[in-house]
Amino acid sequence: MKLYNRIFNFLAIGAAALAVSCSEDYLETAPTHTVDQETVNKVMQDDPSQVQAYVTGSMFNLYCGGDYWASHDDFGLPAVKLATDLMCDDIAYPNDNQWFCYDYQMDNRMGNYRRTSAIWNQFYNLIDGCNTVITMLKPEDGATVGDDVAVMLGQAYSTRALAYFWLINLWQHPYNVDPNALGVPVKNEVEYRANRVSVKEVYDQILGDAQTGYNYLEGKGYHSGDKTGLSEYAAAAIYANALMFVADYNKAAEYAKKAIAGGSLNASQLMDGFNSLAMDEAIWGYNVNEETTGYYASFFSHVDSYMIGYGGQVGFRKIISSELFDQIKDTDVRRGWFGYNPAYNLLDVSYAYEESYGLTKYIANKYRDSYMTTMGGASPFTSAIIHTRIAEMYFVAAEAYYLAGDQAAALNMLNEIMVTRDPSYNCTATGDALYQEICLQKRIETWMEGCRYLDAKRRGETIDRSKSSNHSKSLPSFNAVTYSAHDYRMIYHIPEKEMQNNPEIEADNE
Repeated sequence: MKLYNRIFNFLAIGAAALAVSCSEDYLETAPTHTVDQETVNKVMQDDPSQVQAYVTGSMFNLYCGGDYWASHDDFGLPAVKLATDLMCDDIAYPNDNQWFCYDYQMDNRMGNYRRTSAIWNQFYNLIDGCNTVITMLKPEDGATVGDDVAVMLGQAYSTRALAYFWLINLWQHPYNVDPNALGVPVKNEVEYRANRVSVKEVYDQILGDAQTGYNYLEGKGYHSGDKTGLSEYAAAAIYANALMFVADYNKAAEYAKKAIAGGSLNASQLMDGFNSLAMDEAIWGYNVNEETTGYYASFFSHVDSYMIGYGGQVGFRKIISSELFDQIKDTDVRRGWFGYNPAYNLLDVSYAYEESYGLTKYIANKYRDSYMTTMGGASPFTSAIIHTRIAEMYFVAAEAYYLAGDQAAALNMLNEIMVTRDPSYNCTATGDALYQEICLQKRIETWMEGCRYLDAKRRGETIDRSKSSNHSKSLPSFNAVTYSAHDYRMIYHIPEKEMQNNPEIEADNE
């Protein structure tokens, strides 16, 4: 695999040219690695577009992870989403003695564990890259910039907002629990605050960045010619999700609808494997190729039930919980996302374990590697990663409208998407019944897309795996059957190395 030489050479060259601090320094209280003004001026004078290579390189952290595939459960944002989904109730992991089993067992949060260190590194590496881009390109007050520079600035601000959004929600209870609680350190292009600032201060950074990022990107559409560049639609989606956490519901609905404008609902593609950015509903993602694939250390390795990876031939499948599956109507196209399908089993994978425990109807079909859907026409594990779909934003808008008091608008958004999933669908519910229906249908729609953990924490829900018959039998011994989304185990500890190297950071309380 050529990935390591290529990406590390690139990062080494970029670090030397731009004098950017490396991840091993963590959050330096007196940083010595900064971008000097002479370098900034030279780059800006010669060709600002040169910075795009650094934007692309720094954003690679969203895909490759904080430890660059040092382990097979560390592959960037998709790994974060899978790990956190597994901490909740909608994914059952009955044979839970492989990668991600500790997340599922609610036992992967301590500061000396690989998970906490990798995610911390990933997002702060990403933030460092964004800070460098902003430092290099940020105009003087009142000055205007060209479209190319505006796009790069918009990407940097929006990506930084996304990084802090995940950091604060992984390392603390949500905003509505206690905005004054200790959050995470904040590094931006102006200052390094190595201590843990309050949740509110972190959200001030998130919301400011998200608004600024969107403003720079607004009106520029898919500026990169494809969906790999963070566009105005992806920026709007990031902003909408953050606004939900601070209960700014009218504005959240507004930005969710701005995100929706970047795609179109197309139920005919829902069974294609979620492996291509050509999907009409996809608005942002990453195109994997033979040089950048992590192979077994990849999302599709863990979630494709029919491929050669961990979730396929190796035999450690993540399936839908019976409680959620039973609520999908027979007329709903999404029912086809689940249940063993021999037409997909091109490699004659054995499902003896599932057969012996009556689990075959819960086997996941939603994600299928492009190698399988093209009958071997694509290389293994080179499927595109979809970060964001407009379908999620329909449910964000519906919930936001409901919480803002506009039930009619909420019902319209719900019915508009659901009729594409189930032609017989027609919800007429009101009050709490309508709200619960919005939440349920979002759980089904975004199954294994990384939404459940954030939604459950924001709403303060109870995770109750006892409602399903197919969760692992080992969970009671971990006290991981019924617990609050505000349980202390839903929060990570500060990584041990950060505690050792950063004298200003406060210890965890739980």
